[in-house]
Amino acid sequence: MNLSARYGRKVRKRRREAERAHQRLDIQGLRMVAVLSVFANHLWHWPAGGFVGVDVFFVISGFLITGNLLRNAEETGRLSFRQFYWNRVRRIVPAATVVLVLTYLLSTIVFLPFRSRQIGVDALWAAFFGANWHFLRIGTDYFQAAAATVSPIQHYWSLSIEEQFYFVWPALIFIIGVVIVRKNWSHSRRSMIAGTVMAAIIAMSLMWALHEAVQSPPSAYFDTFARVWELGVGALLATAVGLLAKIPRNLKPVLSWAGLVLIGLSLVFVSETMPYFPAAGALPPVIGAALVIAAGVGQEPEYQAFLRSPVSGYVGDISYSLYLVHWPVIVLLGATMDASGSFYVAAVALSFSLSIASYHLIENPLRRANPDKVRAFAEAIRKQKYSPAKSTQYASLCAASLLAIAGIAWLTQPPPTADADNISGAVVDMTADDKGAATLPAMALGPVNTVLQGEIADALKATEWPALNPSMESLFVGGQDQHMATPEVAACTGTAVAPPELCHYGSASAPLKIVLVGDSVGVGYAEIFRELALSSDGRLQVFNQTMQTCAFTQDPLARIGAISDCPARKEAAVDLINNVKPDAVIISNAYMSDRIAGASRDMSAQEWSDSINHIIERFKSSTKKIVLLAPPAGHMAIKDCFSKVSSRPSSCVGRILPLWYSRAEAEQKLAASLGGVWIDSRPWFCSLSQRCPSFVGTTPARVDETHMAPPYASKIATAVAETITAAGVPLA
Repeated sequence: MNLSARYGRKVRKRRREAERAHQRLDIQGLRMVAVLSVFANHLWHWPAGGFVGVDVFFVISGFLITGNLLRNAEETGRLSFRQFYWNRVRRIVPAATVVLVLTYLLSTIVFLPFRSRQIGVDALWAAFFGANWHFLRIGTDYFQAAAATVSPIQHYWSLSIEEQFYFVWPALIFIIGVVIVRKNWSHSRRSMIAGTVMAAIIAMSLMWALHEAVQSPPSAYFDTFARVWELGVGALLATAVGLLAKIPRNLKPVLSWAGLVLIGLSLVFVSETMPYFPAAGALPPVIGAALVIAAGVGQEPEYQAFLRSPVSGYVGDISYSLYLVHWPVIVLLGATMDASGSFYVAAVALSFSLSIASYHLIENPLRRANPDKVRAFAEAIRKQKYSPAKSTQYASLCAASLLAIAGIAWLTQPPPTADADNISGAVVDMTADDKGAATLPAMALGPVNTVLQGEIADALKATEWPALNPSMESLFVGGQDQHMATPEVAACTGTAVAPPELCHYGSASAPLKIVLVGDSVGVGYAEIFRELALSSDGRLQVFNQTMQTCAFTQDPLARIGAISDCPARKEAAVDLINNVKPDAVIISNAYMSDRIAGASRDMSAQEWSDSINHIIERFKSSTKKIVLLAPPAGHMAIKDCFSKVSSRPSSCVGRILPLWYSRAEAEQKLAASLGGVWIDSRPWFCSLSQRCPSFVGTTPARVDETHMAPPYASKIATAVAETITAAGVPLA
């Protein structure tokens, strides 16, 4: 018998075995597409829409689980919750728990204690299937995870949503079953009613997803209610298998390949900037997955070797384990290796090694275990007669080989790239940067700022972390308010109207009056102006009207964690300005990729400027000077870089992003058109070569990508005062 005939026999045998086990080979192949898409997106950030693999998983899960529920109800006449949830526990919990425990233990080695403790908290939420609500509560933005301090447990959000869905859906099917029995209706009536119920759930969930995607896209991503419709599409297919089985045989391959093409197009054209995700943006991959699944009901389609091949099937088999391990591998390995060819080889090899081991040694054995098998296994071990199956032996050899490849890649990684101007101290004109600074006004540094620049240059030369006061770790303990503001300032930010006793600094009879408005960046600067007012010998009074996540723009912005009192706070600030008629109004907002609430795209720099201008028009006649104060320059996820055991000061040096420059240029032009001033913050945070350290002297300078550390406000208060006074805004 030739090789081709032998292969054909094995393929036909494999398909017969899959049919007897109620296993769809094309669905296993679809799982492969989903998990590899997610893996590639997380590792290489390509394809841009690889994250939609999770949406494909949701449809598959809804179809298979609902199909099993309906099939068991038909065969036994009842629905056993105990058996269903026991099967779910055996299928999901063992591998998930092992990965959680190992991830936490390894994080204690790779990260400093303050971060490993947070990962432990993440793991506890994930263990009880509440990870998505946990990450939503702490303000996680999925699409900004790579740039921020990402948790190696974050990917458990999707698993949590699935299990929350399965806490409710079986109960609904049970209630439908009770009605069926009492009415003496047929099984087909059960499926029809279940399908009708699920269609209603899909409609409501999709409407909620559309609403959330417009109002708060980051929140919508983790919201169970905004994701149920995707699981529901799969469940709806399961209720309609009788109808789908009638699809003509010749049409099945067309539908299957059409679904694959639709998923492929989603991988290419769906991206993190696409509006209305996970509502309209998730429709293409969900519909694509539904077409593939529908095409295989009754009989799998012909001419679909891609999904039904042994390789596709095996990757589909290990897809759950691969999904569990790939993200911790990327995050933890990334904490010990720089991005390079060696890193990518190590990440791929280690992820597949661990997933193969997990599938063959944990996931599969425990899923199929029963008391008889456990007793037989224990007896074989006791008598030293245990012999693993050949498939397990081959898998162990493969896992060990891949582990060795990962180890070699780690050992042969290139040395860290030296920072070219870390020691050189090269002086470059801040107004001649090739990223856009050439359009910003020239800067003349006063004596205080010159001294500060010297300290910044010294910090950039540091090779070891100095003894910081306060410690960097202390900035990451406690609530968000403590991270971004002093207690005195934070007390002012929580209500619609700023209470005068908490938010007015300095003497009420002071001849100079300044109103400070803005979002959390303004909150950070508020401590500076509080200190200046208190030390002004009664000459300066500052009215703090800032509020976190509340950008001082005319248009409401769709920001995660947006405070409902924001519109009222801005209205109160405008009223205060018109009543007090201050000498200056200082506006300071974060430079972010903001989107107007309800809009389908991010604001352009001009739209940002226009929105600020529109709110200024409401009070500009009531003040002598409009001051636009730039946020801290230098983008760096300080918590992420500092938390690594291997961290060095050079690891946490930030660079100024093009977005900062574009917003700065727009605000500078706006200030000039109003006869006001734009204040450049770069001299307080960055060297003349546009590099921004995480500490200056012995004081932490940054707490995250956007905000300065509260203690740094006191350090730079005199430098800020010097700059603002030189710009023609009196402070005393």
